[in-house]
Amino acid sequence: MLKERAVIGLLREKEDEAMPIRIRRTGHLVLRVRDLERSKRFFTEVLGLPQVGDNGKGMLFFSTDVKDNHHMLAIREAKEGAAMPDPEQVGMEHVAYELGSFAELQEAWRIFKKHNVKIRHVVFHGITKSIYFYDPDGNMLEVYVNVPPEVYRKTVPNPYGLYGDITGELEGKTPQRAGTVTP
Repeated sequence: MLKERAVIGLLREKEDEAMPIRIRRTGHLVLRVRDLERSKRFFTEVLGLPQVGDNGKGMLFFSTDVKDNHHMLAIREAKEGAAMPDPEQVGMEHVAYELGSFAELQEAWRIFKKHNVKIRHVVFHGITKSIYFYDPDGNMLEVYVNVPPEVYRKTVPNPYGLYGDITGELEGKTPQRAGTVTP
């Protein structure tokens, strides 16, 4: 009996010191919103996220691929009078959604303009080309397209840097920067 307790104690010590949590990926995000229907329209009609569920208690679920992830976003109404989010305060700054091509990023730009979505800024990061914007409740979001590693490794000194505004590229007024063309 004493020997068994010693073995169990050693196993627990090893577990405590050697077993970090191994997160596979971010699973989903839940946002509190002021107007559930307005936010539903924004996420379905502007961002194109299919609604995949409704818990019947004021929470809606969205996903682009339910085979891979039962939901990537959920929204629920905040309590009346809740404060608006402030990206300068402690807490989540923004969430980002990956697109498949620069053409899709350009299409997102056109859709945002058509729907009068408030844009924070657009930027070439080296590793991505991104549009930062706000949902109807002031939550900052990002859509981006990856720049292939074989491209950014040759063209930018810091792949996590800020390399300027890409508005002209999004609007087709200026060509994509040499060496940064994405599919």
